[in-house]
Amino acid sequence: MQSTLAQTIIETLAAAGVKRIFGIPGGGSSLALIEAADHAGIDFVLTRGETAAAIMAAVTGELSGNPGVVLTGIGPGAASAVNGVAYAHLEKAPLLHFTDGPAASLHQAFDQLALYAPISKAQMQLRPQGARAAMASAIAKALALPRGPVQIELTAADAALPVSGAESGVVGEAESTAAGAMPHPGLADSGSFEAAIRCLAASRKPLLLVGAEARSGDGPDALRRLCEALGCPVMPTYKAKGVLPDSHAQCIGHFTGATAEAAAVRAADLLIFFGLDLVEMIAGDWLHSRPILALSPAPTEALPAPPVGQVTAPLGEIVDRLLPHTDRSRWSAAEIAALHQDLRDRLRLAGQGHTAESIAEALNEVAPEGCRFTIDAGAHMFAVMARLEASEAFGVLKSNGLSTMGFALPAAIAAALEQPARPVAAIIGDGGMMMCLAELATAVERQLPLVVLVANDAALALIDVKQQRQQFRNRGVRTREFDFAAAARALGCRAWRLGEDDALAPCLQEAFAGEGPALLDIRIDASGYAEQLSALRG
Repeated sequence: MQSTLAQTIIETLAAAGVKRIFGIPGGGSSLALIEAADHAGIDFVLTRGETAAAIMAAVTGELSGNPGVVLTGIGPGAASAVNGVAYAHLEKAPLLHFTDGPAASLHQAFDQLALYAPISKAQMQLRPQGARAAMASAIAKALALPRGPVQIELTAADAALPVSGAESGVVGEAESTAAGAMPHPGLADSGSFEAAIRCLAASRKPLLLVGAEARSGDGPDALRRLCEALGCPVMPTYKAKGVLPDSHAQCIGHFTGATAEAAAVRAADLLIFFGLDLVEMIAGDWLHSRPILALSPAPTEALPAPPVGQVTAPLGEIVDRLLPHTDRSRWSAAEIAALHQDLRDRLRLAGQGHTAESIAEALNEVAPEGCRFTIDAGAHMFAVMARLEASEAFGVLKSNGLSTMGFALPAAIAAALEQPARPVAAIIGDGGMMMCLAELATAVERQLPLVVLVANDAALALIDVKQQRQQFRNRGVRTREFDFAAAARALGCRAWRLGEDDALAPCLQEAFAGEGPALLDIRIDASGYAEQLSALRG
């Protein structure tokens, strides 16, 4: 008996290593996909919002290396996933987004393919004819470097039809101009390597700036080999935290494109971009005059200045070719240590009682070995990222290219589902927690081993600081203080509420020791954020 289109889709996903699908079903094609997934042993994870579902699927893609999958209903369901798909687009996560539709009447009708065209590598309406080839193409596009999302529209009527062997199963397929299906780049031409070798030969004090594309495959090993051969300081972006362990003597702190790193850049004579993309830096003019050598596994969309050398090839192969021509730099251990200490001192967070910094330090002390951390956007993020210790790629997950609030909890859920034996801690501000609070119910239903720490200062603290710096009156950024512990208990979580002087470590130990999700609602002192932001960004 011929498989239906829905069954064929699921069979193809299973063959690609997909283990779960996230989303909220509508009454159309998503029901057929869920039914087929159940028969194929693919888990369907019901979330409380489509944004969270898309973030979970994208993070699953990042961690597994297989495409993450999210499905949404027609109209409002499809529209609500935009934020999560934008995350996958900007942060290069492999994702397949199935949307029901298009609508057969004006009710709930808009051009869903056009909506996602700016933030997806391809958009298609899938039909029964040649469906296996069409699905294989969609998966290949999502996984091709640079990775990213593909949107697939599917009607209920088509989902129920048997597939045929015709060549094309795609109607109205379109690809974005910036990112279509790209094969994995092979070894770059000899001219590119010769230019890179000349750059290294001329440099006495290179600085390695490491980005997200170095997290996967041979990237971490290649980075370690190159940095130890050069003996130079290394600065990962937030997304690349842990690619070189934070404890490594050459890791001096994070590179964000802000003024805090200016001393390190001034001391260097060559900036080596290692899997680094412009999207990982904060917005603003590039203020540095040092020459750039760009090493990347995939073509980069943009660089802050024209490079003096550029090699596009697998990072391990690049390093293999460069190492025989690499001399040790003239950096001394004392110089590197001084740069590290300077950055730590700049990012210290003042305050009484609990602060974002003390939360990070407590996690370093109490969190179980191998704990993965997810960090939400907000003022708390700077201190948490600076103080948390990461020892491997993907040990800390953060939305960096999109920098969306409401990321940490869905990301923690995805991480806990992907590796159930590995504990996860999500650090999130009260504003971000309000955006994804309902997903605690998802964590409770699955009894996931995750701990949520809410840095509660009753404000959108980062925007509050910016409002003060612009000398505007306080409007729209401060709220009443909400009891997140009570809300968490109502949803079935274990929970604690801590004042500024309540002991954090004992509650944190109990939270990790128990079964299922737990939440700590921690009242923090936000008074040091303004000074810290000035030290970081000027």
